[in-house]
Amino acid sequence: MRLWGIAAVGLLWPVPVAAAQAPPSQPAACVPFGTAQLPPGVPSGGGRLGLTNLPVFTGQSAPASVELRTPTTQFNRFSDFALVGHDLLTRPRTAGGTNAEPWRYVPMPECLRGRLIGISVDDDELAAVDDSGWIYTMDNASQDPIFWNWTSAWGSPLWFAPGQQLPGENGNGWALSVSSPWDNQTFTDIAGRIHYVGLGKMTMLPALTGDGSRITFADPWLPNDDSYEIGGPVGGRFQSISLSAAGSTTFVMNRYGDMYTRSFDFDSSGSDSVFFRYSWDSQAGKPTAPNIFAELLDRSTAAIQLPAPDWVHQPKVPGEITSAISVNSTGPGPGQRELRVEGRRDGATGFWHKSPTAPEWEFTRTDAARLGTPVDNPSADRSKDTLAPPAPWHLSGNLPARDGSIDGQTLIDIGLPYSVVDPRLLDAVGSHAAPSGYRISVSHFDPAATSRAATVTAPDGAEIPVILHTADGLRLGPRAAGLDGEPRHLVGAVEVPRDAFDTRGDDPALDGFVRDWMRGRQIAAITLSATDHDLVVR
Repeated sequence: MRLWGIAAVGLLWPVPVAAAQAPPSQPAACVPFGTAQLPPGVPSGGGRLGLTNLPVFTGQSAPASVELRTPTTQFNRFSDFALVGHDLLTRPRTAGGTNAEPWRYVPMPECLRGRLIGISVDDDELAAVDDSGWIYTMDNASQDPIFWNWTSAWGSPLWFAPGQQLPGENGNGWALSVSSPWDNQTFTDIAGRIHYVGLGKMTMLPALTGDGSRITFADPWLPNDDSYEIGGPVGGRFQSISLSAAGSTTFVMNRYGDMYTRSFDFDSSGSDSVFFRYSWDSQAGKPTAPNIFAELLDRSTAAIQLPAPDWVHQPKVPGEITSAISVNSTGPGPGQRELRVEGRRDGATGFWHKSPTAPEWEFTRTDAARLGTPVDNPSADRSKDTLAPPAPWHLSGNLPARDGSIDGQTLIDIGLPYSVVDPRLLDAVGSHAAPSGYRISVSHFDPAATSRAATVTAPDGAEIPVILHTADGLRLGPRAAGLDGEPRHLVGAVEVPRDAFDTRGDDPALDGFVRDWMRGRQIAAITLSATDHDLVVR
């Protein structure tokens, strides 16, 4: 149904730049270094030391309550934050009811005053964006205010690059996501097994870009570019109007109120084999490591099983909603998240809420002023009504012979940083691989997607349906998004669907492929390099 008489246009906020001036080519220079660059910090304490020294805000436009995380209203377990005009305010957070604490000005360097247009808070960090899209980080947001401090640095190497702008060209949905070893502590892989957050934390800033089907993320440890993406729902074609994130959980919604969540981070998805250990094989029967160091070094413990978990389609809200969606962490451990969607019931404003695994939504009345725009929310699933065009790249390449040459599984077995070894580098140093006679083909290859259908053609021409899984490789320098003439390194695996694998004896071509190329396994690790016209597999 259509709400309040108008259709949704998303959570929009402008980027005002004077017509006569070009945007600055770098962030404000007065905050080059901060404690955010020295993770993991200390456990959250939520103290108030220094709070009463902050000037009290005496204006009338600050929100009475903060229950949704939007570009102007944010909260963590200990504090509320609000951007009123260009003024960044804070106050201690209270549980339910009216908050009698006064709003106070957040301390910040003079070069940032009057420039901020958006904020996002998660765990112990606050990210703010200025009027030219530059990202700034305030660390220790879950500590005493006396320890709050800022930095403009962002990106490789090790969070010491001079700065990063918000991905994409607008602010139509972005958020800061932080998982720390103190607060969130753990995450789960696709098999539901628990793994530990690294001491470097898991920090990213996902943002909707383009037509809303691309979710580009900036990571303070990775090269500053727009090449890293979370592959979106419905094969990356779902067009979102709103996005929220917290604790490595991303939450999106389209113009018809269809919603998806996904647990995803660069580190947990298979892309960082320098600090994490992955496997495409089942880890059933292996014990869970007691900590991240044991998991990395002790191969008798379970590795992170790939591929990364996919999107979860959330049930529709049974009532009126707006484009203001929100997710927040509720405690340590995987799954401890709460989804919130602004809406109205029986004429009263408030928000719908539930955990990501709960089957039904509940409503909490707040009588707060509306933050989002009304969304048409029919009860039927309309996820596929506004799909982006499929990726334009159709690729194929030879599968290498499995006769002892270095391949993806070999790299995993010998413990090399699997995610940094491009197969073209192996060829460049003379480690060539003869063709096996098998060839793999993929239509509409989207490098951001985690899994897609592919076809293996046998030497006799028989076609074998398989699944091609991929994760982004660990790059040392920036590159463009998508595919072009510059090779893009990915890691991945070829998988035979379970039903076909179990009945492979009925199909001689499939049986031979599993025996001769898959080495008897259902899933085989590979490393691959893609351009807009070719695919090299090892």
